[in-house]
Amino acid sequence: MRSEFTGMLPGAIEKFEALVAALETAGLNPRITGGYAGHGGDADLRTWGVVCNMQCDDDSVLTNQAASLGITIQEDGSLAYTAGLTIDDFQTLRVGPDLTLQPENKEGEV
Repeated sequence: MRSEFTGMLPGAIEKFEALVAALETAGLNPRITGGYAGHGGDADLRTWGVVCNMQCDDDSVLTNQAASLGITIQEDGSLAYTAGLTIDDFQTLRVGPDLTLQPENKEGEV
């Protein structure tokens, strides 16, 4: 795992690693320019470990390759992989490391 991905959820890391590998195979010199270390508040997906910043030598290939892996490009240009989960899902504190929503604990359960 790349050090830039430290602190991120394994399900997101797997997708970002696949994106880096695809861009390397295409000879496009991918660079991770921001990982988990830069994050915001509870309403920022970066806080939840599913966002990074990446560049390469061809932005259109990066965009297309990311989309093919289910990675979205956010308004600020960062890349997010949520497996279809929303910020509301993350705020329940029930998102597992594989980006699945865990069942709610019933009252009295730990």
